[in-house]
Amino acid sequence: MTKSQTPTTALCRHTLTSIHYRDKNLVEDLLKGDADFVKVMAEHILARELPGAEIRIVNAILIAIMEHGLTPSAIACREIYMSAPENLQGAVAAGLMGVGSQFVGTIENNAVLLASLAALAGEDARREKARGIIAQHRASKILLPGFGHHLHKPDDPRARRLMEMGREEGFGSGYLDSLELLGEEIDAAFAKHVPINATGAVAALMGEMNIPVKLMRGFAVISRAAGLVAHIAEEQQRPSGRYIWDLVDKAVPYRK
Repeated sequence: MTKSQTPTTALCRHTLTSIHYRDKNLVEDLLKGDADFVKVMAEHILARELPGAEIRIVNAILIAIMEHGLTPSAIACREIYMSAPENLQGAVAAGLMGVGSQFVGTIENNAVLLASLAALAGEDARREKARGIIAQHRASKILLPGFGHHLHKPDDPRARRLMEMGREEGFGSGYLDSLELLGEEIDAAFAKHVPINATGAVAALMGEMNIPVKLMRGFAVISRAAGLVAHIAEEQQRPSGRYIWDLVDKAVPYRK
């Protein structure tokens, strides 16, 4: 954008008597009682309407990654809420800062790999590329995003069901097939079964829906925000923040 150009927005406009989300009248079109939040949200973010099958998949994705238990993001959320209970949004924001390259945000990391496979024509080319990806990660001692889980064996039940749902809706022309192919090559390289995890399945499904890779993590943020509010609700009724603090204080000794 040059200095002479004025920034514009296509997200929202208003008059004295109306508010519009993109080209829809908020009151007349969206507040009739039958509007669906996931549908409206997806259209607002992507600037296009998603068909019913894709709305069902997005809904399933948001549900599947909403809650992860007492993971780092939830612990951070609870600790900050304990420290500043007047600032609920600050506690949620602290938890969302943990959506990154190691947890939840691995959706984006995996999608980059799947996109490079899906762009190739033919299974042989994809397998060769997959083997190269695996070799590069092993040489760098970097975990392959979207694979492996410290709790679920032999498979992550969330990933399995999400992939089944994608197949039921007719997905599989590129990203889902590439995910399964990459999984096969990983198993062969490590001589054992390495499960596809939920973020791997989510990356494949979002790729099938042509959701831009750089926006995928945003859907994870939306989903996790709901889960973190639930952690705050529980913290209000069954506080654990000080217990976690005391536990860490006793478990981590001082040493020079």
